[in-house]
Amino acid sequence: MMLENTSGRRLAAGLRGLAINLVGGLRATFLLPMRESQVHGTFSQVVALAFVGIAWPVVVEIVQSGFAGRFYAGALPDALFDVPILIIACWALAWLAQRPERTLMLTVLALAADLWIGVIAWLMLWIAQLLPRSAPMRYVEIGLYYGPAVWLALATAVAGIRLLPIASYRRAAALAIGGLLIAVPVLAAWPDRQLWAKVEAETPVTDRHAYRIAVSEDAIYAQPSVLEHALAAIEPAVPGEPTLFFIGVAGYGEQDVFMRELESVATLFDERFGTRGHSILLINNRKRVFDTPIATTTSLRAAIARVASVMHRDRDVLFLYLTSHGSRDHLFSMSMWPLDLHELDAQTLRKMLDDAGVVNRVVVVSACYAGGFVESLKDDHTLVITAASADRNSFGCSNEADFTYFGKAYFDEALRKTSSFTEAFELAAPEIAARERKEGYDPSDPQMSVGRDIVAVLAPIEKKAAIGVAPSARHTATGSTTDPAPHRDE
Repeated sequence: MMLENTSGRRLAAGLRGLAINLVGGLRATFLLPMRESQVHGTFSQVVALAFVGIAWPVVVEIVQSGFAGRFYAGALPDALFDVPILIIACWALAWLAQRPERTLMLTVLALAADLWIGVIAWLMLWIAQLLPRSAPMRYVEIGLYYGPAVWLALATAVAGIRLLPIASYRRAAALAIGGLLIAVPVLAAWPDRQLWAKVEAETPVTDRHAYRIAVSEDAIYAQPSVLEHALAAIEPAVPGEPTLFFIGVAGYGEQDVFMRELESVATLFDERFGTRGHSILLINNRKRVFDTPIATTTSLRAAIARVASVMHRDRDVLFLYLTSHGSRDHLFSMSMWPLDLHELDAQTLRKMLDDAGVVNRVVVVSACYAGGFVESLKDDHTLVITAASADRNSFGCSNEADFTYFGKAYFDEALRKTSSFTEAFELAAPEIAARERKEGYDPSDPQMSVGRDIVAVLAPIEKKAAIGVAPSARHTATGSTTDPAPHRDE
């Protein structure tokens, strides 16, 4: 009986200490003054706060997705990543103040602040997901990514300055310790803290676990065979008539939108332009590593070479569609972490096409700054279309979307109204601009370069695909499709 009473008193004292520390952590979170009596600095409190810190997200996940999931212990090191980081940082702050005996007290306070900052960040993210997409939301998303780590670093440093205390001439060093020992490691490590996830038939439990599967031994050794079969499945051109070949590339593997968009576009081309049997998709996405070739410069070069080997080069056309992120220095992202893939530049792509001997080309690049591809790719036998100019962003690449803004307007809307690739651009460009204005984005300014000889080569392919397109939906813009027009780079 005495043992039970003692255990009960210890538990009650521990819970009181936890409550006191949570209040102190809330004050530290908002950089408010506090007293040492507002912190119970014990090892038991370190353990309790660490446990609460990993328990509350699990509870939230269960409430949201139900018990039809499982606990993923493999994410525990990531979920507890902040604990050793904060211990080291708090020791450094205590050493700076020449008060090492207060390391434990400051660590408890920092862990409590970490918990509150995590809760606040989660609430802000939840609210942000309910709001309509707009230009200011980009800055909210950036803040929700970088903000919590910087906030925790600042809160810990300020608490150390006040409670240890740290002399005024050393306060800049205290802030530097917070930044270097807390913010930098947390942002650099990209911890995956998802400990509970709904189990779906084909989806691994967590993103980190999924990526490990994507680069597992089975996946790595399966890829050569997957690529070989996909290349072999490309059938020769139809005898006696122009054939359109399709190569699609979804380059960025961390977001599903590029995969979904590419698969939808491929279906459209199979149905409208007769590319079934004459197409190949290269996709960077963990859900496709066992059935689709990954998108790399190597697989793209092989795909282009294979198409060139089975096409009639004077009359057939290659339609190459690339969708991904792009950079200011005009690199098209090929990315599937943790693989180290080469990014694609316009000169390399031009060389691939030239070396393979592909004469007639339609190249559509959907990415930020994609206009930087136009100069290198354009010639008399090429139609080049890009989702943005060389110095502008394109939009709509959220993970939940089925299409980017450009992909939706050009492929899913315009090419269902007309079979002309150039007319589809003229339909899509103003629609994209109107959507961007409505949502507060700077205009992406899509570009088009029409080669002198490509229009005549495309004409019979587009005419055949025009069957079934309602006349009322056809584009009625005045002038030839080869005339100079806004957004067009001749």
